[in-house]
Amino acid sequence: MEKEKKSYNNSNHLPILRKLRNFAMKINENQKFMKYLQKKFISVCFLLFLCSSFAWAQDSVFQEQAEPDTVQIYIRSAQYRQAVEYINRLEPSKDMLYQKALCYKNLNDYPSAIDVLNTLAREYPDDIPIQLQLALGYEAVSQYMKSIDCYDYLLRIDSANTYFEVRKADLFYRSEKYALALGAYGRIDSTYNPNYITRCMAMCYEKLNQTDSAKSYYDKAWESDARDAYSANSLVKIQIKEDDYISAYQNSEKYIQIDSANATMNALNAFIYYNMKYYDIAIERFEKCLQQGDSSLLVNRSLGFSYYLTEKDSLAYPFLQQAFLQDTTNTNVLYILGKTDYKLGYYSEAIECFLKIIEKLTSSDVLLCNINKELAVTYEKNGAFDYALEAYHTALNYARDNTEKMELYYSMAVLSENELKNYTPAVAYYKEYRRCLFNYQSSLTDEQEINEIESKLTALDEHIEQLTVKPDTPE
Repeated sequence: MEKEKKSYNNSNHLPILRKLRNFAMKINENQKFMKYLQKKFISVCFLLFLCSSFAWAQDSVFQEQAEPDTVQIYIRSAQYRQAVEYINRLEPSKDMLYQKALCYKNLNDYPSAIDVLNTLAREYPDDIPIQLQLALGYEAVSQYMKSIDCYDYLLRIDSANTYFEVRKADLFYRSEKYALALGAYGRIDSTYNPNYITRCMAMCYEKLNQTDSAKSYYDKAWESDARDAYSANSLVKIQIKEDDYISAYQNSEKYIQIDSANATMNALNAFIYYNMKYYDIAIERFEKCLQQGDSSLLVNRSLGFSYYLTEKDSLAYPFLQQAFLQDTTNTNVLYILGKTDYKLGYYSEAIECFLKIIEKLTSSDVLLCNINKELAVTYEKNGAFDYALEAYHTALNYARDNTEKMELYYSMAVLSENELKNYTPAVAYYKEYRRCLFNYQSSLTDEQEINEIESKLTALDEHIEQLTVKPDTPE
């Protein structure tokens, strides 16, 4: 009975035990599966981490490649301001800062470009492009000595660079340090563009007023290049200044045979004929200059003077007018224009010219005397007798010798007697004229001339006596 009871109990517990075993087995399997899932999850996470790192790295590389490309797009489209703004948002780098400086340079903001380049030059002192751009920046703002310092530094880096030596010499010239420029040009390799270097040395000698050396070097430069218009023109100009018209003529004709269309040389050639007083040939040459489109002050002024000196006043007039408009400070042009106006009967215009000259002149007594005398005569012609008398008085203030005073007193006496009918002042002027005439007689040695003056003095005394009793015309 007890055995049966045990057997029964065991049979009743078997399903439960089986379930418990199965459940345990499932738990074990689930634990294995969870461990598997955990391993898989870790693997996936690790894979995702690797992928994201690679993608981030790729994005960084792409971004680094895209940044300079964007800057170059802005620069190629001349959007320099936008390029600067874009660079300012980036991490500073040597290349980006260099591009930023170039953008400032293209915007003509040289101070900002110089600031950036100075920063780069301190960090990368041996970088030639940076130092060169800094030199060009200083040159652009006329800080020539600082630019020269940059070229000195560049020559320490690359002592054989002839370009740097030439730029340094050019900057000495531009800063008006002609002796230093001359020395710098002289140290440049003779095989480097000898025409340019020789011409620059000639320019230095000319600035230093060493005209013989300047002529020699201009001549050498011209020999090295037969079409070197600058050297040929400069040589001829110096020869004209030295009144060496024969040499100037020969050299001008020589160059015109090579280049007959050079406006400067054609004008110089005509000017040489003018100075040699071959006015008709000068007119022909200057007219040719006009036909070739040269309406410079030299051409208009010289044509006006040439026509005036050949008594072709109506032809001189328009050229003198144009010359004065081109240079309103030129009293010589104004004087000849006034004389031409007078001869053509344009008295009001002549008066205006002479008055302008008087305003401009401050020191030359002789010239002021002559101009006021011309003004007085023109006032007379225009019927302005009171103004004429005033101009004569002004001329008298600047008269220095006896002859000038004698002529002026006589003109004033005649004007007062005949036009103004003021006999009392006329008598006074005649008496002053007589005093000057007597002084003139005293300076003579020829007996015949002395007798002629004596006759004039006798006649003058009689005329003065007659005027003394005449009443003045009431004003």
